[in-house]
Amino acid sequence: MKNVIILIGFLAFVNTMFSQGIELTVTGNWAKNIAASDISEAGNDYPTTYASNTNQTLLTINPKNWNKEIIVYVSKSDISWNSNLNLKVKRTSNGTNGNANINGGIIYQTITNLDANFFTCKGYHTFVPLQYEITGISVLLPVQSYSATITYTVMHP
Repeated sequence: MKNVIILIGFLAFVNTMFSQGIELTVTGNWAKNIAASDISEAGNDYPTTYASNTNQTLLTINPKNWNKEIIVYVSKSDISWNSNLNLKVKRTSNGTNGNANINGGIIYQTITNLDANFFTCKGYHTFVPLQYEITGISVLLPVQSYSATITYTVMHP
């Protein structure tokens, strides 16, 4: 009988970060517990994909200069990770302030250990919701907790 694989603490954030006069507030985390009961019948593997809630993390971007473009980058730092696991993120809406000056990030993007352009925007954006997806989970992975820290960085080009 296969024991439980537990994936814990994908997101650990510094709540407020200042970069080039831009305030970024990030709230949320995701812990997905995967149990042996997730296997539908003997001889099968785990489901190929697990997804978080569509608003698992919320970003608020408050620039001093609302007219300058902002680039949001995403990366991860492995704490206890297996290279067979693939963690992805996407933006599920423009947030609650109705500002349409936001582009990109609406399809899942793999999060790597290098900063990657996630989306661009102009102006103030509140509670931009993010969703996560993980693939590569298998009965062949060692049973343990896997974790990574996701970092969002904001800059003017």
